[in-house]
Amino acid sequence: MMIKYAFTLLLILSCDILYAQVIEGTVADAKTGQPLPYVNIGIAGKATGTVTDDNGRYKIDLKGNTNDTVKISMIGYQPKLLLSSVFSANYQGKAIQLEPDNIKLKEVTVKPKKWKTATLGNTTKSKSSNSGFSSSRLGHELGRIIKIKGSPTFIKRFNASISSGPVDSVKMRLNFYSIKNGIPDQVLQHQNIFVTVRKNDEQISIDLEPYNIYVEDDFLVSLEWIQSARGGVMFSSSFLSGPFIWRETSQARWERVGVGGLGFNVQVEY
Repeated sequence: MMIKYAFTLLLILSCDILYAQVIEGTVADAKTGQPLPYVNIGIAGKATGTVTDDNGRYKIDLKGNTNDTVKISMIGYQPKLLLSSVFSANYQGKAIQLEPDNIKLKEVTVKPKKWKTATLGNTTKSKSSNSGFSSSRLGHELGRIIKIKGSPTFIKRFNASISSGPVDSVKMRLNFYSIKNGIPDQVLQHQNIFVTVRKNDEQISIDLEPYNIYVEDDFLVSLEWIQSARGGVMFSSSFLSGPFIWRETSQARWERVGVGGLGFNVQVEY
């Protein structure tokens, strides 16, 4: 009877180890050794992911996904790809080092012309219809596709109407992506753009001129939840105003929802 009990206990412990591989550590700059805040870490294409905190620390449960690929990425650094089994075996309590990316900015030829201004996207300020972050899961990201009127287009400002603010102030990251086959592909900006949303805020308005973001085709603008905080944030939306694009956490697969277009818009010159 004792042998049977011991075998059962060993089987339970084995299952716990297999399905609960919690890895903790830090992410640092390979050149300076400084910790990197707000780095995305997750299993590529799956809803298992997180974001490092202000001090570059993270905790992630790989849930027994030994044959999957863990992706560690951040704007301005070369991404790192590791098998989950390698990640689990080699980085428990240790620092992951990311190499700075020597980005060669793409040259944009701007011919002399009379520039036009426009507001693109959804300008709704509805309080009755909304979509947004119903939870505070790190790496949760949502946005909308913006269709341009001419190329090149210079993005000058981002705006969003908030219908319900967070319990605490929360830091988000504003991202711009190229589009491939209807979903986000490559990040377009070369710097992190951070946004702080406070409890009673009703509007987000970010000056983007210092970031020199030029696009030559339709793109996605998104907000990403990168800091632990209570509550969620809901944005004004309007029915049938374009697809809602989102992913559950860092490195997860992007999904499209055909209704409930977010009240995100950008002011541009083209």
